[in-house]
Amino acid sequence: MGGTGIEQRMAILRSAADQQIVKPFRTHGWVAEITDAKEDGEYLVITATKGTVTRRVALLYTSATDNKYYKRLETEVDRIFTNGALYMIESFAYGLKEPVVPVDQFFPVLIGWNKELHPEAERRPPKPRPRSVHSIKAENPLLSIWARLDQFASTNLAEKLIRRRAKDQAIEISDETVVSKGIGVAFALRNASDYFRAVPFESLNKRILSLYYGGLALSFAEMLASPNGPADLDEIEGYTKFGHGFYTLGTELRGFSELGVGLIGTGFLPRWADFLGHDVSGYPKEKAKSDDGVSKLPPKTFCTLRELLSAIPEIADLFSEVFESEPSWILPVADMEANQPRSFLSQAPLNSTYIRLIDRSGLIAQKRLESVGWPIAELSRIPDEGNGQIFRARVDHAESNDWFETLPIHRGPFENSGALILPPLSDFNEYRVIAMAVLYALSILVRYMPRTWRRVEGGDLDQHLALVKTALGVFERILPEEFLEAITGERVIASQPGSLFG
Repeated sequence: MGGTGIEQRMAILRSAADQQIVKPFRTHGWVAEITDAKEDGEYLVITATKGTVTRRVALLYTSATDNKYYKRLETEVDRIFTNGALYMIESFAYGLKEPVVPVDQFFPVLIGWNKELHPEAERRPPKPRPRSVHSIKAENPLLSIWARLDQFASTNLAEKLIRRRAKDQAIEISDETVVSKGIGVAFALRNASDYFRAVPFESLNKRILSLYYGGLALSFAEMLASPNGPADLDEIEGYTKFGHGFYTLGTELRGFSELGVGLIGTGFLPRWADFLGHDVSGYPKEKAKSDDGVSKLPPKTFCTLRELLSAIPEIADLFSEVFESEPSWILPVADMEANQPRSFLSQAPLNSTYIRLIDRSGLIAQKRLESVGWPIAELSRIPDEGNGQIFRARVDHAESNDWFETLPIHRGPFENSGALILPPLSDFNEYRVIAMAVLYALSILVRYMPRTWRRVEGGDLDQHLALVKTALGVFERILPEEFLEAITGERVIASQPGSLFG
């Protein structure tokens, strides 16, 4: 029998294994459990099965473990992890075929195993928006949106929502999981409401922080409300223990607009991105510490604050006044000229539609549109007059009757026709993810780069101030609506009475 110290360490290890390994395995459809516990080496073995494949991993309390245990485990498990940072690893874990790494790097390994089971297919169109529509008409649509979010601060109503979504998706979910998810959704939405409600009455600095942390709470609620999402807040807390998944790189030359924003493979963001269906296996394990390091990063894992702001259509006029650079969005509309009228007697399905992509700035290169990964073909520029430029493209949509359900169109209360966003970071086309990246960068400036931030508030960089303030106002209005859609699984249309587009 081990002493009290060993028992305490093994209890800590079990908690970490459950949070960092077992729950993520289960979230990804594996059947996982702790199958062995050794007090002499202070380690656990977790066995996970999915289909006909079994994977076993070991979690050590510390990397400073006798080499004989490493050698033993190498014959029993697929990978070895430590609960914490590595300490003199070469003095203990020598002679092994696979590297020993901290448990915060388990997630990329899990994704790799998932991809072995389900090889990457050709790029598919994004999921169409939900068919179920929740229409909200009110003099103040934002207040009504928050009323719908606030109702799920009730654990009873949160549980009811989770059960409905599970039923709609034909997913079996246990009563215990419904309860734990419901508690998490309710808590997260109370947090989000507290942050957002304070925003209109706060200083600029506090508005930025409140919007960021409020948005973070809404993203927690989005994941917990999904039948396929994490089981409870404890699992999400496990993600955030290793950071938010973003980092910044600032130098004197970079200043405000060229502040670098990067992705990292640990922390909350890669878990959220994976939940949204993005491939996160290529995210770097380390942050770039200098401009030289940026050049060595995987593609699309680093950009600037300016590039993030360029992807916000609602501030396009202000952006063009401040920057002489291309936007990261374009307007899609049906091409009436290219789409010939069809006979009502025709029974053949119409699986392709031609559209026009309108670039008001005239700065977006055709090559950029071709490389973004949208399900379009026959892209070409149409000779046009006046400012800007127009492209034509064919959209193939065999799985949908409507071309606009096939493309990841961002729609908001400020742009009736919607916009296609060219992701400045990774392949994020979700507006709320890009907005969170902007808010993260601004929150870092406010908290840790006061010299640069003061120049924005009233110095030689004050040309950016109106842009920032306007972006905050846009996020305050749009983010709750976007997250309400994501949390309920319903399309939300919020408008004022008598509105033409409501």
